[in-house]
Amino acid sequence: MPETIEDQGGSIIVQLSFFLPNRLGALLRATRELDAKGIRIYALSILDAADHAVVRMVVDRPTDAKSALITEGYAVFDTDLLGVALPEGKGLGIGKVLSALLMAEVNIHYIYPLAVHADGHPVIVLHVDDMRAASRVLRQKGLDLIGQDDLA
Repeated sequence: MPETIEDQGGSIIVQLSFFLPNRLGALLRATRELDAKGIRIYALSILDAADHAVVRMVVDRPTDAKSALITEGYAVFDTDLLGVALPEGKGLGIGKVLSALLMAEVNIHYIYPLAVHADGHPVIVLHVDDMRAASRVLRQKGLDLIGQDDLA
C-alpha cells in the first residue's frame, strides 16, 4: 500500500475551490451561506479573470462547507495543502521554508497566509508538486507542520 503524508507523521489542510461569476455581491452570497451554517473561514484567496473568479478557501469544517456550497449550486473541488507554522525571527521564517523546499527541488504552485495562528505563530499554506518530499524536508529543517485539526 502506498505511504501517505499522514503515514509519515505529516499533516494536511483541506482547501476548497470554486468558480464565482464576476458579479456584485457574489462572494458575499457564498460566504453568507457558510456563515449561516456556522462555518469559519480561515483563509481566502481569489484569482480574478474577465468573467469569473476562482475562490480558494480554508475553513474549519471543509466537508460541511463543501456540501453547503454544492447545495447552493457551486462546483466545489478540494485540494490538500501543507500548513506550516512560521518560526519567530527575522522575516517571519518564510525564507527558511522557501530555502528548504528549494534544496529539496520541490516546486511551489501557490502559497497564501491563514488568518489564524497556531500556538502564536503565523501559518502559511502551500500547494506543492510533491507533498511527501515537502513534508519530509520541512520537518527535517525543524519546521512545524499544521493540520486541519490544529486550526482553531
